[in-house]
Amino acid sequence: MRRPLVLAAAVLTVITVTAVAPASRAHRASICNQRLLPLSANAIGPAAVAALRRERPAERPRVVSAALATDDRGRGPEAKFECGARVWRRTVVVYITLRAFLPSASLSERVDFVGRFRGGYRVWQVVH
Repeated sequence: MRRPLVLAAAVLTVITVTAVAPASRAHRASICNQRLLPLSANAIGPAAVAALRRERPAERPRVVSAALATDDRGRGPEAKFECGARVWRRTVVVYITLRAFLPSASLSERVDFVGRFRGGYRVWQVVH
């Protein structure tokens, strides 16, 4: 009887440590090791389209705002903090509402970092 309790406690400890531990430098490096190209003159539209393409139509996604990371005060600084000024300058922050999950604020909100690559714009990190 005691053994299952010890096992359960060990599993709970691993889950807790994993959930609260900060991202390792290796993980950050892999996220930030992107071959982002400089943004085009009108980057907002193509970035929003790329973010929408990533979502399932059944979730009824809608872009509620998009901004260059350098201009976005909400999540823009996060890109700079995580990956540096070069990636920050080459990132668009796209905010999406997944209307299928409303009224749940947590489930219905999505924030993506989008950049320009050789093949066009695509999401390089889902932030929320």
